[in-house]
Amino acid sequence: MVKFHWITLIFIYLVVVAGSVVRMTGSGMGCPDWPKCFDQYIPPTSIDQLPLNYQDHYSSLREKKIGRFADFLTTFGLDDKAQLLINDKELLKEQEFNVLNTWFEYVNRLIGAIAGLFIFIGFVLSCFNKNQRLKNMMYTFGLVVLTAFQAWWGAMVVATNIVPWVLTVHMVIAALMIALQLQIISINNKNHILSTYLFKGVCALGIVLFLIQIIFGTQVRQLVDHWLMNNQRADLEFSEYIYFLIHRSYAILMVLFGLGLGVYNYIRKLHIKSIYIFLALLMSEVVFGKILADFNIPHLFQALHLVFALVAFGVLVNLFLNLKISK
Repeated sequence: MVKFHWITLIFIYLVVVAGSVVRMTGSGMGCPDWPKCFDQYIPPTSIDQLPLNYQDHYSSLREKKIGRFADFLTTFGLDDKAQLLINDKELLKEQEFNVLNTWFEYVNRLIGAIAGLFIFIGFVLSCFNKNQRLKNMMYTFGLVVLTAFQAWWGAMVVATNIVPWVLTVHMVIAALMIALQLQIISINNKNHILSTYLFKGVCALGIVLFLIQIIFGTQVRQLVDHWLMNNQRADLEFSEYIYFLIHRSYAILMVLFGLGLGVYNYIRKLHIKSIYIFLALLMSEVVFGKILADFNIPHLFQALHLVFALVAFGVLVNLFLNLKISK
């Protein structure tokens, strides 16, 4: 059972990898509709397979979806964001067909569908698991619901033509899915690490700080798109550039946090390997960030920066969940 949940986690991470490739290649709008792609289960391989007015057609559909999404936001009191979406006519502009972008996005969705299937099977299996059945059912069902919401939110990412804050929420939900899957694994794992309340509390604080850094990172990623479109950084206003300053400064804080965990692990002779793995991932993130800043945002390191961030997040969450307070 535990092995199955680990495989499910691997598929969740594969969705992250596929999503980072889609983001790196600018393929997010490769399929203008959802869940189908150009209203087909198997995407087209040539523009000849599309109607002449396909851009107008999908622009019209997008306008309706944005209207429904705006109504949803209004329900939760987010009237300002709803109005921004409705009034932004740039969101209705359709990209020209690109077969590579289309298939990158399609493969991303296929991997997501497989991950979703594994998550659902995990819930079904939990119903027959005699070991802490109620907990397993509760968390696996919660993950099924969160996955369904993530799929719907992914559709809204497409509908809104990748509006920055919508994409940020998409990223945060992915992190929460990883955390919830690790919680399911932890329930079925008997190998725990003895800890104090203070150390476990510090790890919990680190998780919150890391999630905030991920959120800042997604905002920086949107500004990177601005750079790439204009081929220069001088266009950025200070109010936008402040995100870069915060993200960079925050990275120093996270490295100090990781070093603190590493020193504590060494001095107390805890022999917790995951702490050193977390620290290595953090240092890799710093290197990737430096390369991105100094070498004009190379595509490969964009993907690595994103994937390593969520792997480091998962390692820290897994450490926290496996800590057992010694009495």
